[in-house]
Amino acid sequence: MHGDRGLTGRRGPGHGERLLFSLALVVVSLLWIGQDMAAWATATCAVGAVGGALGACYFGWRFVRSRGDAH
Repeated sequence: MHGDRGLTGRRGPGHGERLLFSLALVVVSLLWIGQDMAAWATATCAVGAVGGALGACYFGWRFVRSRGDAH
């Protein structure tokens, strides 16, 4: 039962994919932060950029560690 992948048979996103998603969040948030928006929207972009950067550090570390264990 532990190997059950559901109806699609696809595994979840790996550390490399999550790293790319986090980097994309940082880029999009930083692009939007430069726009003339309300204060709450600018704060949301800042939170997104910080969260994406933290995610990129975490998933990047996990990705490197998983690659090191494979060799």
